[in-house]
Amino acid sequence: KYLNVTNIMKRISFKPSVIEDITDYYPYRVKDGERPDNVAHKFYGDSTLDWIILLSNEIYNIYDEWPKNNTDFEEYLIEKYGSIATTLSTTQYYYNASKDIIDVTTYNALTASKRSSETTYEYELRKNNNKSRIKLVRPNLIGSLQSELKSLLYKPVK
Repeated sequence: KYLNVTNIMKRISFKPSVIEDITDYYPYRVKDGERPDNVAHKFYGDSTLDWIILLSNEIYNIYDEWPKNNTDFEEYLIEKYGSIATTLSTTQYYYNASKDIIDVTTYNALTASKRSSETTYEYELRKNNNKSRIKLVRPNLIGSLQSELKSLLYKPVK
């Protein structure tokens, strides 16, 4: 006798060719506080299709890879750096005119017009804003993606 079990260690993802074919996507910017299920409902009319948004953007951990809302972002900064004031007063990176990261000695040797810097707050905000730029699979492809997922998850028993 055999018992069929689900392999909970299996990780599902789209084929690289599907993800790389940008013509199958619409660009979308996640608004403050939007969750994947909100976006799925808004775009596809079905909040349970949030998995398509997550997989097509290669998001496997929404706590780290989905953009934080303003409140969560500030709480994250306080937890990680101690205070918002610290993030505003700490320089994360120094740049030359070409936007290459440089050390502080090189930075200080440059004229003001040929250098810039980024605070820790600006750095973390830029990272969070970049997470809000996602791509949405065109609705006409949803059926084939659902079929592909079923074929991956539900193999016929022999």
